[in-house]
Parts: sequence; structure tokens; C-alpha cells
Amino acid sequence: MTLLLFIVLLAAGAAYVDWPNNPGLHVLGFDTPLQVKQGLDLQGGVRVLLIPDPNKHYDSQTVQNDMPAVVNNIAQRVNGGLGVNEPDIRQITTNGTPGISVELPGLTSGDPFAAVNSLLKTGTLEFWSTGSQALPVGSTFDPTQFTQYNPGNKPQFTGKDLDPSQVYVSQSQTGTGYQINFEMKGDAITKFGQFTQANVGQYLTITLDRVVLQSAVIQSAITGLGDIQGNFTLDDAQHTVTVLKYGALPLVLVPVSEETVGATLGQDSIIKSEIAAAIGVGIVILFMLLYYRLPGLLAAAALMLYAGFTFALFKLLGVTLTLAGIAGFILSIGMAVDANILIFERVKEELRAGRLLASAIDIGWKRAWPSIRDSNCSTLITCAVLYYFGSNFGATIIVGFATTLFLGVLVSMFTAIVVTRTFLNLLVPTGVVSHSALFGLPAGSIATASFGRRNGTV
Repeated sequence: MTLLLFIVLLAAGAAYVDWPNNPGLHVLGFDTPLQVKQGLDLQGGVRVLLIPDPNKHYDSQTVQNDMPAVVNNIAQRVNGGLGVNEPDIRQITTNGTPGISVELPGLTSGDPFAAVNSLLKTGTLEFWSTGSQALPVGSTFDPTQFTQYNPGNKPQFTGKDLDPSQVYVSQSQTGTGYQINFEMKGDAITKFGQFTQANVGQYLTITLDRVVLQSAVIQSAITGLGDIQGNFTLDDAQHTVTVLKYGALPLVLVPVSEETVGATLGQDSIIKSEIAAAIGVGIVILFMLLYYRLPGLLAAAALMLYAGFTFALFKLLGVTLTLAGIAGFILSIGMAVDANILIFERVKEELRAGRLLASAIDIGWKRAWPSIRDSNCSTLITCAVLYYFGSNFGATIIVGFATTLFLGVLVSMFTAIVVTRTFLNLLVPTGVVSHSALFGLPAGSIATASFGRRNGTV
């Protein structure tokens, strides 16, 4: 009864997680909206291929050394600035040229390519002293024209001096736009205060990738928060803040291909996948009912619980479902039924041998377990190999398939070990063992309790 209560509670929890419009889970520091995360092929979005700028003539060793840092930086910028669900950002090689594939599910509103391109800025923020000369916003800055104020053509301060936690967007003082607030960190706080104190009345020009963001007169020493005003829109300001927070890119990247993936195809795929899953599960359940009768009915109930548990696990872990991932989930349903078939066949063999139902269930399960364990473990190993291959060689479609199949097999082993066996044990005190037809066996082929006692006496 303890196991049955545990299964009931687990089923209730899975039902809550699977419910489409649940309020999410917010308990003990675990905060998740419990929404299904869809991949690029299901909900649409943007796919961009980036390569190092050929005009920079990077040598192959530099690209090889810096590419991992570039991938990590791009991932941080996307996660911090675009708010998309489960972006897929990975290093690939195209025609011998190293590059970065960026897939952004759900980024379809507005101008998605402009949003992506804004995050490709190398992100070199520099503070220059330009004396009494103001420079127009958006113009290209030439350091050689201001050598007397910036010895060695080096900026007074750079983005490395910023405190990333203090870079944020706020309403501009005029109330008509947005500004970027910033603050220095470490020794740069004192040096920036001393510099602005010594240059009151002079122009401080702030550039991003040598393009002027702001050129303004220093009114007083700045020892705390400063601001960059450049008639920013909210999106422009947020994208710039994202670039500044995560530092400069080691390499200049340029897009060589950009494409959008429509959500219409994805929705059509979801509908067809649901139909395929319903047909497959229906045929499996029908087979189990016709061949195994009462145990088949229990297997059908266990199969429904398996599907609920697995889908709940996907939502709890935040698994991104792709079309290949759905295929892996459907395939794992067959793996779950396979374990039930092994158990039922072993139980039927023990019943034919004259054992009582309780003994037949216990011995039959023990004899079926090695086959269940070995077959599922071999599938898990295959999933691990597929996951490694997909993660390291750019075949992300394989990653989704391997992930859902791996989790599905784990849950199927749980249902076989706990759920199906518990359901079978519920039949022992009911007396249904006297009806051979309910087990798909000829009349008189199952031992009853009295028959078992007589044999014991003899």
C-alpha cells in the first residue's frame, strides 16, 4: 500500500506539472514557470551563421584559440539581451572555415536580424579626451586627431574599467528617451574622479567600436554613477548595455547567412506528431489488451502514467522539445511497453508451471529483470554516444533525440520496476487468478490456492 500511495501522489504531482495553464512551481527556491520549451523547428525563430571577418586576416591559430571565448561571449549576450528560449550557439566548421551557428527560437517580432547584428559589435567601449571639441554622435572617431589629449593614441578609460553590475538603462533626464548609466570599478573609480576633476569644462567623448556614442562637457568630478546619453531607443540602449556587460569580443564576426524559420511549419509538425503519438499508443494499448487481457489493462494504465511522468520531467528540467526530440519520446513509449511484455511473459510461464499468482509475479519479475536491465542500459549507452556526437559535431537534431530518449528510458525502467509490479500485486487478493481467460491462458492452467495447498500436503 505504501508504494501505491507513492504512485498516486507522484501521479497527482505529474498531473499538476503537465496541466497546460498551471501557475508554475515556486517553492524552496525552485522557481520555474513549467512551460513547454520548443525548439527552433517547432516555434520558429532565427538562424544565423557567423564567421571571423575575412578583412581582419586573422591567422588560424588566433581563431582556434579565441573561438571558444567568442562562443561563450555571444551566448552570454544572447541570454542577457534577447530573452529567447534555449538559444543554440555552437562552434562549427563550414567548408574548412571555423564559424559559429546561432539559433534563436521565438525571435520573430520586429526586426530579428537587426537585434542579432546589434549583439555582434565587438564591444570596445572607450573614453577619450577631445579638449574643447565636441564630436557628432554616430561619427567615426579618429584617435590621431587628438594625440595631445590622449598620449600614444590610447583612451583614458575602456570598458574593462566598468563595473558590469552598475551598467543599466534608465529614462533620460529629459524624459524623451533613454540613457545608459555606468560606474567604474576598483582603482578606476579614483582615477576617473581625478581625470574628470582635472578636465572640468573639457569634452569627454565616449565611443563604442570607435563610433561616437556621446560627446559632452565634463561639468564636475564624477566619482560615482555616470551616464551616456545618445538619443537611444529602449531596444538600442538595452542591446548596448548587454554588449558592455559581457566585454569585448576577441574576434570581429560577420554574418554569412541569415534565415527565419516560420512557426507555421512548426505548429503543423506538432499536430502531426500528436496524431502519430495517439495512433502509436492506441495500437500498443489495443495489442496489450487483446493478448494479455487483464495484465494488459494494467500495462495500459502504467503506460499512461509513464507518459505523464516523462512529460512532467521534461517540463521540470526545461528540456527543449524539437521534432527529433518528440520522435525520441514516442520511441521511448515502445521501450516502456517492452519491459511490461517481458514481465508478463515470465509471469505467465510461472502460472503455467503451477505457481500461485503472488509467487508467479515475484519470480517472474526477478527472471525478467536482467533482460530489462541489459536492454535498457544498452539503449542508454547509445543515447550517450549520440548526445556526445551531436554536441561536438554540430548535429543538434541528434541531441534532442538522444536527450528525450535517454530520459524516457529511465522513466520506463521506473514504471516497470515500481508501477507495473505494484499493479500486478493488487490482483493477488482479488481472486481473479481463478479466471484463466483474464490472463490469456487456457481454462484450468492456473493454480489456485487450494490446489497449491493440496500439492504442498502431498
